[in-house]
Amino acid sequence: MKVLILSASIGSGHTKAAQALQKVFGSSAQVVDFMAKEISALNWLTKKFYLAALRFIPDLYDRIYKFADGRRVGVSARFLSSALMYLPFARLLKEFQPDVVICTHPFPEAAASLWKFLHAKSARNFLLATVLTDYSLHEIWIYGEVDAYFVATAEMQRELAAHCRTGQRIFATGIPIDEKFSAITEAHDATRKTILIMGGGLGLGSIEETLRELDKIQSPLKVVVVAGQNEKLLARLKKIKISHAVEVLGYVSDVDKLMAAADLLITKPGALTMTEAFAVGLPLILHAPIPGPEALNASYATAHGAAIEVGDKKISAVVEELLSNPARLAEMKLCAKELAKPHAARDIVNQVEMILRG
Repeated sequence: MKVLILSASIGSGHTKAAQALQKVFGSSAQVVDFMAKEISALNWLTKKFYLAALRFIPDLYDRIYKFADGRRVGVSARFLSSALMYLPFARLLKEFQPDVVICTHPFPEAAASLWKFLHAKSARNFLLATVLTDYSLHEIWIYGEVDAYFVATAEMQRELAAHCRTGQRIFATGIPIDEKFSAITEAHDATRKTILIMGGGLGLGSIEETLRELDKIQSPLKVVVVAGQNEKLLARLKKIKISHAVEVLGYVSDVDKLMAAADLLITKPGALTMTEAFAVGLPLILHAPIPGPEALNASYATAHGAAIEVGDKKISAVVEELLSNPARLAEMKLCAKELAKPHAARDIVNQVEMILRG
């Protein structure tokens, strides 16, 4: 069995989900960044436009995201994505000749779906699986050519089933993460609380402002800040001086250990970061969501008791309130654990293998 996993380097979540699947599949699977410049200059430019829109005109992005969730507009958006990205996918299909294609982003999913539509009777057909990497459903993910969907929750499974054709399989496996998050041993500092600040792989989410806000807290803290791949942010963070012990990091590969040592995580509500925190049982303070899916991710986590949204409050006030209420913090930890599906990657791989066996 040859498996081609198509991701998109738009944030780190789609890539991390793909890598978690590859780790379970082993040598039979290959991960490809569908938005890389060497795959397609047009795909790469689309990614650049997307990231620029998020950074400079987030309100416009939010409106486009909501507008595209309408049935009629969503169909048009899917068709445009399919047509623009069809040729890069066709080249990859010819190069890898996979038995299974798994997409962790709707852009490669669109192109793969168009190929299956145009070559429905081809002997070179493949199983097309899609892994949704958010805690909400959007019209742009829905294609009749997808053989199997893997979603985060049972509610999403029911919602998607109402839009799918007969024969499409939908599994509520959870979002795939590295299984090391479920095996980690907690290692808290007994002398002071540890606050972890993250902003995804791109270092988004008002991290500088958050660090300065924590300086208002009187009780001693250890603050660990992860800037991700944002080197400019990393340099600025290292210049900030506050009264607490601070460790500033760039891109790290041991987020599991950082989460295990933390008492509280302050982050934007990226789905993969949230899912990893659930697996560790780490309470969340969520703020600065990317408009669209991340706002819905935050609603999911807060509705289930694992997180608090900052909203109009000051982060320092929210942190102090939680740290002064150990019972509430313990309750949030339990709620996070209840949401955890740390073996989602293995469950997805098992289901794919079962489908192929018929």
